[in-house]
Formats: sequence, C-alpha cells, structure tokens
Amino acid sequence: MSNISGFSVSKPVALWNKPIKADFKELFKSLGKGVIDGVLGKWEEVAKDAVEATAALGIATAPEEVAWLLIYRSLVEAIVSLVKGNQELLFAEPNQSDFELLCDRLNHSLESIELHIDQDFFSRPKDLPILEAIKTAFADWLKYFSVNQAQALTISHRLPTYFVYALHEEWAKHPEKYACLKEELDTPFTQANEREQSCQRYLAWLQKQVDEPMFLEAFGLKQVYVPLHAYYKQKVGGEKEEEFERRMREDEKYQRIVLDLETELEAWLEKGDRHDAIRVISGGPGSGKSSFVKIFAANQAEKGKIPVLFIPLHHFEPSNDLVEAVGKFVRDDTSLRHNPLDKHKADSRLLIIFDGLDELAMQGKIATEIAQQFVREVQRKVERFNVRETCLQVLISGRELVVQANSSDFRQPQQILHILPYFVTEDERKNYIDDQKLLQQDQRQIWWQKYGNASGRGYDCLPEELNRNNLTEITAQPLLNYLVALSFDQQKKFPTDGNLNAIYANLLTAVYQRGWADHQHPAIHGIEEKDFVRILEEIALASWHGDGRTTTVREIEAHCEHSSLKSLLDKFQESAKLGVTRLLTAFYFRESGVKEQEKTFEFTHKSFGEYLTAKRIVREVRLIHKKLKDRQNDPDEGWDEREALKRWAILCGASPMDEYLFKFVADEIRLQNASDVSNWQQTLCHLIAFMLRHGMPMERLNPRSDFQEENRQARNAEEALLAVLNACARVTKTVSKIQWHTREAFGIWISRLQGQRINTYAHVFCLNCLSFLNLQGCVLVLKDFFGVNLEGANLVQANLVQANLQGANLQGANLAGANLQGANLEWAILYEANLEGANLQGANLEGANLEWAILYEANLEGANLEGANLEEANLEGTILEGANFDGENLEDLNEGSDSDSDE
Repeated sequence: MSNISGFSVSKPVALWNKPIKADFKELFKSLGKGVIDGVLGKWEEVAKDAVEATAALGIATAPEEVAWLLIYRSLVEAIVSLVKGNQELLFAEPNQSDFELLCDRLNHSLESIELHIDQDFFSRPKDLPILEAIKTAFADWLKYFSVNQAQALTISHRLPTYFVYALHEEWAKHPEKYACLKEELDTPFTQANEREQSCQRYLAWLQKQVDEPMFLEAFGLKQVYVPLHAYYKQKVGGEKEEEFERRMREDEKYQRIVLDLETELEAWLEKGDRHDAIRVISGGPGSGKSSFVKIFAANQAEKGKIPVLFIPLHHFEPSNDLVEAVGKFVRDDTSLRHNPLDKHKADSRLLIIFDGLDELAMQGKIATEIAQQFVREVQRKVERFNVRETCLQVLISGRELVVQANSSDFRQPQQILHILPYFVTEDERKNYIDDQKLLQQDQRQIWWQKYGNASGRGYDCLPEELNRNNLTEITAQPLLNYLVALSFDQQKKFPTDGNLNAIYANLLTAVYQRGWADHQHPAIHGIEEKDFVRILEEIALASWHGDGRTTTVREIEAHCEHSSLKSLLDKFQESAKLGVTRLLTAFYFRESGVKEQEKTFEFTHKSFGEYLTAKRIVREVRLIHKKLKDRQNDPDEGWDEREALKRWAILCGASPMDEYLFKFVADEIRLQNASDVSNWQQTLCHLIAFMLRHGMPMERLNPRSDFQEENRQARNAEEALLAVLNACARVTKTVSKIQWHTREAFGIWISRLQGQRINTYAHVFCLNCLSFLNLQGCVLVLKDFFGVNLEGANLVQANLVQANLQGANLQGANLAGANLQGANLEWAILYEANLEGANLQGANLEGANLEWAILYEANLEGANLEGANLEEANLEGTILEGANFDGENLEDLNEGSDSDSDE
C-alpha cells in the first residue's frame, strides 16, 4: 500500500503526445443538443457520446489522470441523469452562437480548478470542491433553457447526491480501469470487496431516491419534506381486560400520546431492544407514510450506523419463508450482492423497512389473510434472529384498515404509530396528550414556505385563499396539500366544496395545460384533454386489473383495443408503443421493473390510479344507463341487461373494489348532475334484480376462464354493482328499491359477497354499502352484520332474529315492525331510528344510541339497556317488563311506558 496520503488531480492535457480533452464544453453542448432534438429515451446515448468525446479512458495510466477521469465520468452521468429527470422543464431552442459562447464561458470557469484527492474524498465525496463550481455552471446552463432561477438552483443543488451515486456505479462497472487507485489510496471505499461495494452503492441509491424529482417539478421530496408527527395509543387503566376488549368504542379507553415520528424511531433503533424489534406506521392514503419511510431510510443510510434495506411491498413476493422472499427481492430489485438475512452472510445489525402492507393484497388472495400471514412470518423471523442479541429490527408501513385488521399481532407499547396531519385544529387537540406542544405548530405553513423556495413561486405560507375551514382537512394531508398546490398554481382557483375528485380533476387539467395544450410535449400531438384523460383512465384500469399499481405497455394496448381506443393511440407520434411509453414517463408514472420480459410502469402514488379508475367506473355507469335506455326506445339499438352485465363483469370482475376506491367513486358521483345520479340509481336497482334472478352472464366473456375464476370475477362484479348503487344512494339520500324475487334473496346474496371474516377486526367492505337500501320483509335471521352500515335503510318487518348488529349504524333506519328478538345491538347507532312496534325482546342494547328514536309500542321485554342513550326517545306504549337499565338512563325515559323496569 502506498504511503502517499494524497495527490493533486487536474484535467490531463497530453499523454504520449496525444491530446486528451476532458473539458466541460463538449458536455454542455451534447446536453443542449439532446434537449433541442428531444431525445427523450436516449439520454444514455447522450451520456456515452459526452464521455467518449471528451475523455480517453483507455489512455490514462497515472493515478491522478485516472482519478480525474473517474470524477469526470461520474459527473457526466450525474448531470445527464438530472437533465433527463427534468427534461419536461426544458424549453426553447437556443441561439447557436450564444449557446457556444455560454459553453465556452462555463468551461473556462471550470478549467483552472485543481483537485486534491486524499483519503477523505471517498469518505465524503459530496465535499469535492469542484462540485460547487459545477453546480453554479450547471444552473447557468439550465437557465438558458427557460428554467427559472429557483428551479435551476434546486436542480443543481441535487448534483452532489447524484454524483455520489454515479461514483459508486462507475467504480462498480469498470473496476479494472481504477485498479491503480486502490494501491494509492487506503480508504474503506477503495479497499472494499465486492459485497461491501454493493452495500455502498445501495446506500447511495437510497439517498438519491429522496432527491429525485417529484412529478413534473424541479425539486425532490427532500426539498419540501416536513417532519411528521404521530401518536400512539396508551390504554387507560381501571377496566377489566375482557370487558375492555368486548366494547366497540375502544378509543374512549385510550389516551393518544403525541410524538415526533423520526425522533421516536431513532430512539427505538438506538435502544435496540430484542423484545421490541417491530414498529408499525399507520396512515391513510396520502398521509405521508411512504415519504416518511423513504426519508428515514435515506437518513439512516447517510448516518451509516445500521445497514438499511428498503422494500416497497408492491415489488415484493411474500412466501412462507421471509429469508427466501427477501433474497429474491434483493436479487431482482437492488444492487446488493448478498441476501442480508442469509445466516452465513448476515450483518450484525439490520433494519428492514417494508413499505405498503396493504399492497400485499394484490397477490391473488384475500387482502387481510395475506397481510396477516406476512406479519406473522416477520414476527417469527425477528424472534429467531434476535434470540441472543438484537440483529434485526423491522419497520412496516400500511394503510389504516390493513394495520387495524392486524392490530392483534402488535401489542407492544408504542408499537403502532399513527401518522398525524400537518395541522390539527384547536378543538381536536383536546383528544391528544401533547406534552411537547407539537400540535400547536401548523406544519402547512412550513411546507408552503419550502415549496415556495424550491419551486420559485415565492410562497412564504399557506395562501389565504386556501386557508379556509372547509379546506383544512385537505390541506392538512401531505399528498392532497401538494395536489392543491399544483392545481392552485396553474389556475389560481380552487373548488370550494373540498371534493377530492374535483382536486384531481383540476390537477389533470393543470398538467395537460402545462405541457400539452399547445402540443409542446412530443408525447401527445393532436390529442385533446378529454382524450388525454380517457387514455389515463384505461391505464388506471389496466393497473387495477393487475396488482393495483403497475402495468405494462402491452396490457395498456390490450385494454385500449377492447375499449375501442385504438384510434386515440394512433394519434401518438411514431409507434403507439413508443407513444404510450412517453406518456407514462411524462405523467405520474415511473419504470418499476420487468414483467414477462416487458418493462412495467407504476403510478407514483396509488391514489392517482384509484381516482382514474373511479372515473372509468362512473363513465361505464353512464354508458350502461344510456344503452339500456336506447334499447327501451328501440329494440334494434343499445344493450339488453345481459350485455350490460357482461360489460360490467369485464370492467369490475378482475379485481375487488375496496373502501379507498369506493371513496373516489362516491366523490366522482357527487360531481355529477343530480337527476343523472337518480336515474343511474334506478338502473342499477333494475340490473341487480335481473342479475339475482338470472346470474352474471360470465358465459359471454371471451376467452372464458375456469369455473372458480369465473365465480370469483362474478362475485367481484356483483359487489361493485352494490357499491356503486350505494354511492348513488348516498348522493340522492333516497332508498334503493331493488325488487327481491324472494324474501331470502338479499340474505343469500350478502352472505356470498361477505364471505368469512378472518378475525374480529377484519373489515368487510360490502357491509358498508347497505345504507338507504330497501330490505323490507327480508329474512336476515342470525345474520353477521357486525359493524354494518344500514343508515336510512328500510327494514320494515324484516326478520333479524338473533342477528349480530353490534356497532351497526342504523341511524334514521326504518325498523317498524321488525323482529329483533335476541339481536345483539350493543353500541349500535339508532339515532332517530323508527322502531315502532318492533320486537326487541331479549335484545342486547347495551351502550346503544337511541337518542330521538321512536320506540312507540315496541317490545323491550327482557332487553339489556345498560348504558344506552335514551335521551328524547319516544317510549310511549313501550313494553319494558324485565328490561335492564342503569340508574342514569332511567331519567331519560318518557312517561307512558307500560311497566316499571328492574334496576
């Protein structure tokens, strides 16, 4: 090993009497030509040309020359990558002579810089002095292409992170070219073996992820990220465990303790308790959980104390053995050369971050089942690895519903951390214990200031136009707040009702106008906005029919062909395939791997796909209604019911709808004309009645699947019919009058849709879609309606004997004459419900809300009303013999009940 501690490095001027030009003029000219020619997917060729035109790698032999060429080539790759990632922001063909002068000037400002390479360089490559000078020159070059000052600085400031990653990549690709540096410099970088180098490359990649551009912006996540707050639930003492677990209103028995999320998790890592090695982050769509875990992974990688493995679960194939599954992910999706969980190669400490527990649902099994299996396998492996000391810690993020469904597996104190929004109103703060006063801070103001600086739009706080109470819920959520900013910047107006779909619609218009309305974007020429949106809907549908987030060009083409959109695809310049690829890379997609030897693309955020899929579903409802109406008016026109149901099965059969997609469907329907929604409601009622009599026409699908698959798809399509009907009813607030052909028909159908619960906390989607439904006279004996939503439903004379309605929402429901004998209505909401003449004999109404309920002549003999709220309830003529009350709700009883009750 050489004793030289370092050496000066400058651009080589000549070697063996042959000129070696390693100037930046050619680089800037090559990049400029790439922008002017619109090379799009050919930036790798630009990088290659720039390097080969300016640096003869095969000639350099002296360490200082080799070091310079390593640095230069890495800089080229970094700068090209930055330009490629921000190509949508670069416009205007520069004046050739002016551009030559600019390149000369930029090169002159850099050519005299001399570098000194020593042991510290490879430990802290971001501190390389030339980077500051190149950042300035690069920013000047960007401004020549109509990039504003703030954007140019934002892009150029990302250069060091990109350079470090490119340095690792270049060293790994051409180790033989830089062998002499290993002898000259004794650093962990230069002396690392192949495994260590792959780890260094991977950690550099993690740090680069948070610097990559967001959407069509110049900045990355890191530039606008605001540290998140969270809370954990702490049980309040004083109640027996079995009683506590039995009650529906659990939250009333918890304290919510507020904390800084990153500080909490760093303390957890530092403590390294082998008995407390799993943490879970829970949050809704767009709450910032994925952004947080990316930032956390990058920060831990930069600190270098504990190796980090980041696994997006929509790229992960779970199996019965976690070690094998991680090994496959590492081989297919990372630069690592070893499985960090392999017992023969494992690190002494490892943090694995699994992002998106809910995304495991798209693997062909029941969502809750596969998530539960995964969680338990993680627990088993963590226990095995941590037998003697803490070797493995795991952080899991997921949407609220899937975390809640697995909450019984997470019982350690502070194990589940619930993400809080940017802003919590003063009234809501009363629900939290916030010793650090974190909730007093309105983090929206910080975000908008960062956004204003990074984008050059000059915001120093949340604009007054958006600082309204009816928009608080939206602007307080990280993703939605950002979409608000994009929409507001383009249109300087905003929907006042706070409908999320209106925000997304504004965003689509803003994006289209931003780059494509004047056909400046080469991806779309001659395509109108409505066609642009229509294509995106079909892309979203292809993703939903797949794994929920990713798709391929082939699948998109197939969907467009089936939906008669081939003519739209033909409007793309060059081949349709290249056109689709351009669209995907220009909109909110990114390449995500390979599927069946074809590149896959994924939505940058799952909510974009859900919104566009919802639009596609509502479009189909409109079309079905029109076609059925056409057939009524002319038997030679339109569709019959079987054709309509076939179309629906094709649209909604491949994948089940869930609460998140349903919310977008409901919001989209709210944006429609009220009379149209009322008509759709009637049409869907008719289709459901026809379907229950004749079945889903799965035999009409081509190609046909086997019976089991057809049955699965039919069930999904039927549930989607019910859900969309319910979305319409929630808008009209009128009862959906389905003509059940037998009294048992609904009960049989809902049992088929409902299936078997995996556990007590498992969410059953279809049971949330029964509000405003006509169930008059239906037989629902012993039905599992735990947590069901029957708000506003017509249950007159329905047979609900011994049905489980624990925690049910029956607000405003009509239960007149219904038989609820022995039914479990514990903690049910019966506010303003009509129970006139209902049989509630022996029913359990403990803790139920019967405020303003009509119990006229109802039979409550032997019912349990302990803790029930009977305020303003009408109990005239009610039979209360043997009913069980506590002392408090006796005071709420009206006069006129037939008998005294037993206390």
